[in-house]
Amino acid sequence: MRSRHNRGFTLTEVMIGLVLSAFLIGGVVNVYVSNQRTATAQNLLSQMQQTTQITFQLLSHDLQHAGFSGCANMLANRVVNVLNPVGGAQPWWAQWTGGVRGYEAGNVPAFAAGINALGGTDGIQVMYGRGSSVSVVSHNVANNPPMVVNQNTNVIRTGDIVLGCDSRMAVIFQATSVIGNSISHAVGPGGTPGNATLNFGFGANGVNIQQSLAPDGGTVIPLESVGWYVGQDGESDPALYRVSLWNNEMRTEKILDNVADLQVKYLTSGANNYVDATAVANWESVVAVKMTLTMGTSDKVEIAEAMRKSTTVVNLRNH
Repeated sequence: MRSRHNRGFTLTEVMIGLVLSAFLIGGVVNVYVSNQRTATAQNLLSQMQQTTQITFQLLSHDLQHAGFSGCANMLANRVVNVLNPVGGAQPWWAQWTGGVRGYEAGNVPAFAAGINALGGTDGIQVMYGRGSSVSVVSHNVANNPPMVVNQNTNVIRTGDIVLGCDSRMAVIFQATSVIGNSISHAVGPGGTPGNATLNFGFGANGVNIQQSLAPDGGTVIPLESVGWYVGQDGESDPALYRVSLWNNEMRTEKILDNVADLQVKYLTSGANNYVDATAVANWESVVAVKMTLTMGTSDKVEIAEAMRKSTTVVNLRNH
């Protein structure tokens, strides 16, 4: 008869041991998976925060330059636009509204062809003089060439859409030919879009007149016109795009992938609260812009919407 101390485990004991081991291993696995998910979520949040901050820096750069022209009289109702209309109307990039203009969801223009604005998201347009201005040495709109500037070291190039201004007037026109310090702005369809008239100045009753920029204080600077919006090309996830006018060429840049929303609000002079674009009566009165960017979801880990949102406020220097 075998000793009681030498017998093996019973089947019941083995099964109980296996069950307990399974619980223990399951707990360890659950802790490991949970830690992995937490680490993945933290990494994704860190990446979102870094990319969002870089994006806000780019957007802030445009907004801080909004309205800059080199002159103090670039009032929206005092800017003559002599460009030929495109499709019967002036395109978004040629409409000066004090350097900034917002668009509520559903009214965002087609900043880039083939990349439609994502439903429910806002857009914003920024305009300013790019780089350095050149001084007007002489200007007679009827001469050929009509304008001579000082030291045009590739500041103004043929085809550029430019801002011209002096103490009396401000005008948006196209430089149809640039040779050294001589700038032409021919009338007709020769350029794209070209100039429709030589009436650069303001006359009585709002009728524009043929007027030249004054050599004492007149300046010319290339126009930078930028549109920011969340768009989708139909093949990839929604992204934040920057569309800019550069040397009469529209450039489309995908700034940030997987963006779910962009909401923009505006603070006007003397007001206490930020409002939507539809509530802004005068864009020249906007002194600050608040933007909220929401990143899209991830198929790796679920991140709450509140944690995918980032907000920044930019004060406008030239308003």
